[in-house]
Amino acid sequence: MIQSMTGYASTRFESGGDVFKLELKTLNHRFLDLKIRMPRDLAPFEAGLKSLIESKLKRGSVDVWIERQNSQKPENQVHYNESQAGLAFQLLNRMREQFKIREEVSLRDLVSFPDVLGKSGADARDETTLQKMKSEIEVAISTGLDFLIEMKRSEGTRLRDALLQILQNLEDSRERLLRQRDLIRARAKEKVRKRVNLCFEAYPTSDERLRALLETRIAQEITYALEKLDIEEELTRFIGHVRATRELLAAGGAVGKRLDFLFQELNREINTLGNKSQDLEISKEVIELKMWVEQMREQSLNLE
Repeated sequence: MIQSMTGYASTRFESGGDVFKLELKTLNHRFLDLKIRMPRDLAPFEAGLKSLIESKLKRGSVDVWIERQNSQKPENQVHYNESQAGLAFQLLNRMREQFKIREEVSLRDLVSFPDVLGKSGADARDETTLQKMKSEIEVAISTGLDFLIEMKRSEGTRLRDALLQILQNLEDSRERLLRQRDLIRARAKEKVRKRVNLCFEAYPTSDERLRALLETRIAQEITYALEKLDIEEELTRFIGHVRATRELLAAGGAVGKRLDFLFQELNREINTLGNKSQDLEISKEVIELKMWVEQMREQSLNLE
């Protein structure tokens, strides 16, 4: 299915005895730009969470917030490692005896050792607890991503329908341009025919061969002039790009970048139509075409 790059999801979950709030927000971006903000003690899980998110989202600016909801946050609570403190005390006393230091071992000396005092969190938990927390957080992320993707698909369907309606407008416009082209050709032929007749009336000649030669030459010039103004080739390529856009929308998947390329080609053909045409009605139609293609381009910027 076609997905929008815009979406939002929020949920709460429990892990390691704590309550967390998870928020996911996505916006349009040329590539996948992923940012995760979460408590510092959950940092060891970041690489795994990134891999999980990247497996489900292919493009867009993605912001992930994980916030601990507990009033007392474990990462701000200090724990005391008694065994580490005992080892530090013994080591300091041996050093005193070896170097004949009179100064007694102080509390400041003990707490300066790593791991004697520390903030509780991932480092204070055993491996089993950490793995369980990792699994619970990944389940919460997966659930949040499912909600997010459902919203992105719903928005993608709305955008696809809007694009299909504009494509119908383009196809209707092509039919009007074809009819106007035929009118232009008919009017041009009639205009030239009247001028030729006026010329022969002003400068009559009894030489039938000369008259036939002049008429043939004039017909060639008319054909050349009409070819220069003819827009059938541009309309053929134009409708080909419109059909390719329909096929791309029907196929689904990540269509955003490919749509952008198709709209560039549509704009190129429309500009050529405007340059070749010397008719007011066609010029008006070209302006409408440019507006519709620009609307489609803006809509497609939100598609993956």
